[in-house]
Amino acid sequence: MIQTDSSALQARNRLLAMFVLTCILDTALVILARDRWAFGRIAFTLIVIYFVLQGRTWAKWLLIGICSVLVVLLIAMVVALNTKLSIALTLGSLLLSVLSAVIVIYMLRSQDLSRYFAYKRQSHRLN
Repeated sequence: MIQTDSSALQARNRLLAMFVLTCILDTALVILARDRWAFGRIAFTLIVIYFVLQGRTWAKWLLIGICSVLVVLLIAMVVALNTKLSIALTLGSLLLSVLSAVIVIYMLRSQDLSRYFAYKRQSHRLN
């Protein structure tokens, strides 16, 4: 039986913590903006996150795409609606865009996380 090492599990836990923080911040911003339709986007993202943590390669690339688009859209929104947004929405949107960028960079650069994903894919093949 293949086992994963502690550094790979720590990488997964860091990614999971970033996901939780992102979802909490995103939910708070949706509530502040009173944009009820955005809860569907959050639910979809949570489903994709589940598959990412299961080691699915398609989900990893989909989430990288979602986070990348989110960074661009949030920054564009803040620039375009600068005077119409509250300070909380502006700061929250900028913080969410930074956190999304960190997630993308972490998913692309972390060797420990790559080992975790490889372990998950291998364990799926054995089952």
